[in-house]
Amino acid sequence: MRHLFLALALASVSYFAHSQESFQLTEKSILGLTLTSAPQWDQIEAAFNEAKAQSLEVGDQFRPELFGEAAHNETKEKAIIQFAPVWSPQQNTQLGVRQAFRGGLSASAAFGTDQRSASTPNGRFERISTSSIRVDLQVDLWRDLFGRLSKAQSQSAEFDLKRAEIEREIQQKTFTLGLRRTYWSMVANNEQIKVYEGLKKIALEQLADARKRRAAGVTDDGEVARYEAQVASREGSRLYYLYQRELLMKQLKVLLPELQSKEVALAPYDIPKMIQTVLACTATIASQSSVPMEFTKFDEVTALLRQTQRERTKLASAYDDVDLKFVGGVRTTGVASEGDGNGNYTGSYDDAFRDWQQNDRTGFSAGLRFTMPLGREKTRETKELYESKRFDAKVKERESEIATTHQQLVKVIALLADVVRSQKENSLALERRLAVQNRKFREARVSVNDLILDQDAYLNSNLVTIQTQLEIINTIFDYLVVFTETPCEFNRI
Repeated sequence: MRHLFLALALASVSYFAHSQESFQLTEKSILGLTLTSAPQWDQIEAAFNEAKAQSLEVGDQFRPELFGEAAHNETKEKAIIQFAPVWSPQQNTQLGVRQAFRGGLSASAAFGTDQRSASTPNGRFERISTSSIRVDLQVDLWRDLFGRLSKAQSQSAEFDLKRAEIEREIQQKTFTLGLRRTYWSMVANNEQIKVYEGLKKIALEQLADARKRRAAGVTDDGEVARYEAQVASREGSRLYYLYQRELLMKQLKVLLPELQSKEVALAPYDIPKMIQTVLACTATIASQSSVPMEFTKFDEVTALLRQTQRERTKLASAYDDVDLKFVGGVRTTGVASEGDGNGNYTGSYDDAFRDWQQNDRTGFSAGLRFTMPLGREKTRETKELYESKRFDAKVKERESEIATTHQQLVKVIALLADVVRSQKENSLALERRLAVQNRKFREARVSVNDLILDQDAYLNSNLVTIQTQLEIINTIFDYLVVFTETPCEFNRI
C-alpha cells in the first residue's frame, strides 16, 4: 500500500510539472507581456491618468453647469398678527445654468417659481404665484482682471498634462529597460553556471584519476582529498549561482505575474552578436561630440517645468492680492394674485406667466464687492519661494542628468571595453598556461595545489569577463533611460 501511495504521489508531481505551460525567455517575449501582465505598467498608466484628471478638473470649472432645486413646505403654525400670515403650504422651484469664464467673468441665468397659500381673519390667500427670470453677472476687476489668474491656472494644468504624457513615455521606457536588465542578468548567471559546471566536470575527472592512481599506489590520500575538496567547492559555487538564478526568476515573475504559472527557461541566445550590437550602439553614442538633445525627452520636461513654474509663481504672488468684483443682475417677475373684494385672493402659475409676459416688471441691481487680505505677506513670500525652489531643483536635476549621463558614458564604456579586451587576453593566456600545467601535472612536474591555483585563476578570469560584459549592458541601459530616442539597434528591441 505504501508503494501505491508513493507511485500516486510521484505521478501527481509529474503531472503537475508537465501541466505547467513552458515559456521561452527572450527579450522580445518578456516585453510582449508588459501590456497584459505587468502591474508596474498599470501603475504608470494610473499615475498618468491621475495627472490627466487633475488637468481636466481645472478645465471643468470653466464648463457650464446646470442647477436646480424644488421644495415643498407646510406647517400648522398660527399667525401672531393678522398682517403677517403664516404661509402654508409653500412650493418653490428653480432651474438655471451658470458658467465661469477664463477672463475673470462668471454668469448665470435661472427661471424660478413660487406658489404659496395662507389664511387670515380677514380673508384667504389661495395659490398666490410668482414666476421670475434672473440673469446675474460677476466681473473680476483686480485679481483676475482679463483672466490673469484663471489663465495661469489653466496654462499650468496644460503644462502639467503635457509633462505627464512625456514622463509616462520615459517611465514606460525605464520599465522595459528594467525587464531587459533582468533578462541579461539571467543570461550572465547562466554563463556563470556553465563555467562552474565545466570546471566541476573537470574536477570530477581529476578526482576519478586521482583515485585510480591512489589504488595503484602512485599517490596518497592527501591528493585525493584535495580533489574531493575541489569538487565540493565547484559544486557549492554552482549551487550558489543556481540560488541566484531563482532570485532573478522571482524578480522577473514579480514584474510579470503572468509567468508565475509557467515553466520559464532561457531560449538560445547569441552573446557575441549581442556584444557587437552593444558596441555598435556605443559607437553611435560616442560619435556625438556634444550632448545629443535630439535623443532625449528630458529637455522637453525641463522646458515644461520652467513654464509651469512661471504660471505657479503668478498664482502664488496673488495670494494676498486685493479682490474687487463687479456684481450685477437683471430680473423680471410675474405675480398672480387676484382679489374678489372680500379679502380673498387667488392665483395660479399660468396667471403668473402671463403677468410677466404682458407687463414689464423688469428690475436690475449693480454693486461692487471688495476684500483686502491683511497680514498675509509672509505666507505669500513663502509660497513664492516654495514654487521657485521646487521647480529649480527639478530642472537642475534633469539638466545635470542629461549632461552627466552623456559625458560619463563615453568614458565609462571605453574603460569597460578595455577591461573586457584585457580579460579576454588574460583568459586566453591562462588557458594556454592551464594546458601546460595539466601536461606537467601528468608528468608529475607540478603539484596538485599549483594546478588547482591555475584552474581558479582561469575560472576567475572568465567570471570577471562575464560580469564586465553585464556591466557594459547595464551602463547602456542607464544611458537609454535618459536618451530614450538613441538611434541604434540595441534600443529598438
